[in-house]
Amino acid sequence: MALLELKDVTISYGKREIVKGCNLSMEQGEICSIVGESGSGKTTVIRAVLGLLAGGGKVTKGDILFEGQTLLTKTKEEWRKLRGTEISMIFQDSGAMMNPTKKIGDAFVEYIQTHENISKKDAWDKGVKMLERMRLPSGDNIMRSYSFQLSGGMRQRVGIAMGMTYQPKLLLADEPTSALDVTTQAQIIRQFMELRDEYGTSIIIVTHNLGVAAYMADHLIVMKNGVIEDQGDRDHMLHHSDNPYTKMLLEAVPSLGGVRYV
Repeated sequence: MALLELKDVTISYGKREIVKGCNLSMEQGEICSIVGESGSGKTTVIRAVLGLLAGGGKVTKGDILFEGQTLLTKTKEEWRKLRGTEISMIFQDSGAMMNPTKKIGDAFVEYIQTHENISKKDAWDKGVKMLERMRLPSGDNIMRSYSFQLSGGMRQRVGIAMGMTYQPKLLLADEPTSALDVTTQAQIIRQFMELRDEYGTSIIIVTHNLGVAAYMADHLIVMKNGVIEDQGDRDHMLHHSDNPYTKMLLEAVPSLGGVRYV
């Protein structure tokens, strides 16, 4: 049984169909990249998986199955139990999602206590442990900091630490490296790969960067105007796809010394 399946999913805002006939199937421990230009529907797809479509968006056709069970009929209470434990999400700039008037530790403790009946001290210790597991030095100091006091890479690691607290089966990452410099991007990408290797976490990463997608993914999906334009395993997509849009995206990846690294 697949961990996650999207079957002919159409997502609409009012009468306007934003994503049409989307199909996806992924196994435990697989990394899937969804690539495409802005407005192609990438983020809408993963928000639908987590039941977080903004502004009245709805899945109007098809079904989304997680471990063989539909997600479309979940109650608020069922979603509360599922989010952050079985399925987690990391946003483009995790720091921007945090309350700037709250210290990291207060937000982290609140997050842990939402999912677990645990004392404040134990939740604090758990947060420190997770931060240090994400290679953040001196987790205690970071817990006492505000998000604006951290670099972009550190904020993103805090987001990953929170998202991985309960070792979810599925991690959804929305442009998690786009706000970072190239060196930090490489470190964060390696960290995602380690999460898969260490915990068997399945990851869907949404990106406009085909280089990042090609490096990470077992399976690539190319979206354009709300439709899946092309998909396949990494080798097929990089070397054997006949799709003109996929070819155009590949040609747009910069080369170094005449060598293209995808």
